[in-house]
Amino acid sequence: MEPIKSIKLATQSPCPAFGALRILTRLEGFLPILLGNHGCYYGLNFLAHFYAARKSIYAPLLYSIDFTDKNLHHKLLDAIKEIIKEEKPEFVPVINLCVATTVGIDIDEMARELPEIIPLRVTGFGTRSHAEAKDVAMEGIFKKLRQFGDHKLREPKAVASIGEVFPADTIALENLLEKMGLKLRAHVPSKDINDFRKALNVSTMACLHPFYTRTMRQFGELGIPHITGGPAGAEMTYAWIKAIAESTGADMGLAEQIAQEERDAVQKVLDGPLNLRGVRIAVAGYEGIEFLVGRILVEAGADVPYLSTSIGKSPLCEADVAWFQARGTEVKFRKSAADDLVAVKKYKPDIALAATDVAGMGKELGSASVYFTNLIAARPLFLAHGAENILSLMHHLLKARPSINRVRSFFQDVEMERSIAISEVKAHLGDAFACGWGAPVWGGCSAEEAAAASDCGCGDAMDGAACFGGDTGAGASAMNCAPGCAIAGCPAAGGQNSREAK
Repeated sequence: MEPIKSIKLATQSPCPAFGALRILTRLEGFLPILLGNHGCYYGLNFLAHFYAARKSIYAPLLYSIDFTDKNLHHKLLDAIKEIIKEEKPEFVPVINLCVATTVGIDIDEMARELPEIIPLRVTGFGTRSHAEAKDVAMEGIFKKLRQFGDHKLREPKAVASIGEVFPADTIALENLLEKMGLKLRAHVPSKDINDFRKALNVSTMACLHPFYTRTMRQFGELGIPHITGGPAGAEMTYAWIKAIAESTGADMGLAEQIAQEERDAVQKVLDGPLNLRGVRIAVAGYEGIEFLVGRILVEAGADVPYLSTSIGKSPLCEADVAWFQARGTEVKFRKSAADDLVAVKKYKPDIALAATDVAGMGKELGSASVYFTNLIAARPLFLAHGAENILSLMHHLLKARPSINRVRSFFQDVEMERSIAISEVKAHLGDAFACGWGAPVWGGCSAEEAAAASDCGCGDAMDGAACFGGDTGAGASAMNCAPGCAIAGCPAAGGQNSREAK
C-alpha cells in the first residue's frame, strides 16, 4: 500500500469561487457575473444551484483565444451594461476567476465606470479556500456600501454578528443580547442588503467564524471593535458574554450574572448523561467552525487529539489555537485531504468528523465517522441547547458502531482497495475484529462482556451493542448508564477508556 502523502497545493476545499457565490447568489437584488474560462462555469453553476440559491449566474462564453483580444475589456463592459439595462439589479458583483485575473482583466476600472459593479478577485492560487472567498465577497460588499456613505450612523449598544450559523443560533444570540440590554441589529450574510447596511452602524461586531479577516479590517477602519468566537461550551460562553458587555458598554454586573447562569447551564449539559468521557474524536472541518465544535467536545470529556481546517491561521483564532494546544490537541491549518487521512490512521478515533473520504477510512477502522459539513456544521452550537444537540449526535453515532462493524466484518475478507491495511484494523480492534456485530462500541468492550460486567440491566436487549447505556432495565436506549456500571470506560463508573486501560 502506497504511503499517504500530504500535497500542500491540494487543500481540502472546492473551487473558492463557490464560497463567494454562496454569499452573492442569496442576496436579493444582486446579479453575479463570472469572468473566466468557460470550463469553470459548469461546475460553479452546478454548485451554486445545488448549495446556494435558485438564481441565474451570468457569464460570457470565453475561450482561451478570447483572452488575447485587445478589445476584450470594452466588449465585456458593453455586455455588462446591457445586462444592467435589462435586469435592473441593485448591485452586480463581477468575479474575476483564475484566467481572467491572470490575463489582467481590469474589473476595478469597470467598477469606476459602472457604480453598480462590485469588483471581486477569487482565484484558486490567491484565495486558498472557499471559506476565505466568502470573506472576499463580504469585504467587497461592505467596501461598496461605504463608498455610498451607508456607514455614517452609529447606534449605541447595538451588535451585528457575522458567520453562517444555524438559524436557531441567531435567535439564541438575539435573546441573550436582549437580556443584557443590547440589540442584535443585524446578522450577515443574509439575503437582505439592508442587513449589511445596518451592520456598518453598530457599536460592536461579533465575528463568529475566524476567516473573516478582510471583513474585520473594514470594520476596524470605521472604529467598530469586534469580538471573536461564540458562546459554545461553558468556558467560551462565559468569556464571550463578558467580552460583548465590555465592548458595548453594557451593565457589567448584569453581564456577570447572565454569564454565570449561561455557563452553568452549559456545564450541566457537559457533565450530564451526554458527557463523552473516554471517547476519542477527530475533528476535520473547513471554515473554523470546528473550533466551536471542538470546544464542546473537549469540555464534555472527549479526547480530541486532532483538529484541522482549510483556512489560514490569523489573529482571529489565536485564542482558540492556544486553548486547544494547551489541552494536547494537534491543530492544523491549510490542511490537505492527506493530512486528515494520516491523522485518522495515527489516532484511530472512535468518531471522525471529516470529509467523506476521511470518514470512509474511519469506518474501515470500525469507528462511527460522518461528513462534517452536512451533519455537524448544519446544527446549532450555541449555549446549552447547542451543546445538547452536538453531544446527542455524538451518542447517536456511538450507538451506530455495531451496525458499522457488521458492514466492516462482512467485507473484511473481500479483495478491494482500502485506505488502511486489514492487519492494522485487526491490531486496532483486537479480539473483536472477527466478530463484526460485537465489535467495540465503547473502547473495546463487546456485548457479551457488557452484559456480564454491568448492573445496567442491558442484557440481550442491546442487540450486540456494548453497554453504554440504558437507564436500569431499559437496555435498548443505550445512552445513559446507571450509576455503578462496572464496565471500564463507562462514564457512570468514572473509569478510563477500556482501550487505554488494557
